[in-house]
Amino acid sequence: MQRLRPKAFCGALVFAAAQTWAAPVQSIRIGPIDAAKADVTMVLAANTVKKCAGQFRGQLLFYEATPAVSVSGTLKSVPGTCEMATSVPWSGLSEQVFRNARADALQVRFRGELIDGKVARKVNWALSTQMANVSLTEPIRDTIKRFAKATDLHLGSIGLKDSIVNADINVQSPLAFELRVLRATCELQVHGTVVATGAKESFVVAAGRATQISIPVTINHKALLTAAGNVFAQMGKIEGKLTGLVRLRLPAGDVDFPVEFPVLLKF
Repeated sequence: MQRLRPKAFCGALVFAAAQTWAAPVQSIRIGPIDAAKADVTMVLAANTVKKCAGQFRGQLLFYEATPAVSVSGTLKSVPGTCEMATSVPWSGLSEQVFRNARADALQVRFRGELIDGKVARKVNWALSTQMANVSLTEPIRDTIKRFAKATDLHLGSIGLKDSIVNADINVQSPLAFELRVLRATCELQVHGTVVATGAKESFVVAAGRATQISIPVTINHKALLTAAGNVFAQMGKIEGKLTGLVRLRLPAGDVDFPVEFPVLLKF
């Protein structure tokens, strides 16, 4: 039998005696998001703590998945609420978080200390909320553009009906594990008119490195020439927009992410 070290035993007693309850979370804001981290702000009811000021430090668990993420931040009093703002590094998130993830709720637990001057108080809070109360500080399409980019589309000669070309998207995942995509669909728009559609089934986005995803799209030449007009015929290139949905399959259900990229059509 493994012996519990005195230090670990004392720590277990401290957290057992800490305040363990479901803190009244009004909402959770996520963002900005970049290649290294995601900022997270948990908005609590004003009476959650006696004094909403000072620092906090400890660990966050998402969906009770281990290992926990070490975090620190500040408590900020806003009229009617108390905000806990911190940053969560991508490197701290395990694959188990995504395995346990739910589409209807974001489950968060904070275990640590609230520090006001020289006074530190242990807490163990469940900070879960329904997804309806979770918001992003910017559109997800804007966030995804930091991690993915569509390359130019080379169409070759324009025939009478249609042709199939690959829309190549370079994706740089910040996660330490693979993401399995169930399906990706896309539309190519020129001047607001859909001129091409495509789909790709079942593929993997590699962990921590770039992945090139090629989606075959069928281009309707008549629609393209009508949308582009003389500009396309004279210059041989025109700006378009690639939009679509990426569907991830998680144990708790499928989740869709919208994507949108500018793309240059050339022939």
